[in-house]
Amino acid sequence: MKVKENAMANQDNNVQSGRGYLACVPHVPLVAVQGRDANRDFWTVYDDRVREFKEFDPELVIVFGGDHYDGIHLKLMPQFVVGQIATALNDCGGYPGRLDIPRDVAAAAATYLVEHDFDVATSFAMEVDHGFSNVLHHFLGELDAKPVLPIHINTIADPRPTFRRCRQIGEEIGRFARTLNKRVAFLGSGGLSHQTDFIFPQYDTAPNEVVRDYIVHGGSHGALSRDKWMADVGTGMDKLSGDLLSGSFHAPWINEDWDKKFLDALTSGDLKVFDSWTDADVLKAAGYGGGEIRQWIAAVSAAQAFCDGSRLTVDYYSPDTTLAVGVGIVHAR
Repeated sequence: MKVKENAMANQDNNVQSGRGYLACVPHVPLVAVQGRDANRDFWTVYDDRVREFKEFDPELVIVFGGDHYDGIHLKLMPQFVVGQIATALNDCGGYPGRLDIPRDVAAAAATYLVEHDFDVATSFAMEVDHGFSNVLHHFLGELDAKPVLPIHINTIADPRPTFRRCRQIGEEIGRFARTLNKRVAFLGSGGLSHQTDFIFPQYDTAPNEVVRDYIVHGGSHGALSRDKWMADVGTGMDKLSGDLLSGSFHAPWINEDWDKKFLDALTSGDLKVFDSWTDADVLKAAGYGGGEIRQWIAAVSAAQAFCDGSRLTVDYYSPDTTLAVGVGIVHAR
């Protein structure tokens, strides 16, 4: 699927708003587990986005990501977190290291959001997994190569924030970014249709008390440590990858029609269309992993608020890869 739209106009003559770049890409661990030859077309397009990103040379990267019970657990599950200090874990599909978060920008962003009626959480010991580090690794190389502001959106645990609220917080973050007079890149991490509930269950659907204890407490006590949890996920991903590459398994949860419906809505120019989308409908059509479109909606909303009148390009979509997700890439510049 190729949908060509006008790319985001550079606003060099608008000193206050600076210039913006946007890319939304998957963070599925299999992009790290598998070699590039398995999905050459995908990587060709992805590498083009990275090359443009590096040519753009952002002064700040705002990344919208999520967690998978690695750094944030059900003991306290905030809907939105503005990271103040953050370290990436060495989980499957992730890349460890410390993020370079400018303290003045992070503090100002949290204050700005609170003053504009968003009761966000903040973290001075934020731990992120592949939901952030996978994308940052591919765009930045080293995780601390650029100043980064991580925005966590809960997509893993009931209840999740509405799509309307994700659009709204994205817009507000874009307006905040306009005040910085910087070249800002917005990255959306996740999507599209895929199922994760058999790996990352809800409290009431956990297969046993050991797993339930872990997803609540994160391995701080009980029989399952965080290292064991992450190792088990890695083992499962290795097996899934082998089955996909051999052709013995095809992901049944990929919903091509729904993915294209989402991408059409995303590129329509009016993100308010998502205000009427419900979590229940998305879970039914696109699986629990499909809820990660929240990161894309927030990132696109931020980019559009940062550069008025921006339009998107859907550069790549395929339901037929070995990555077990509906794979999409969009960008604007």
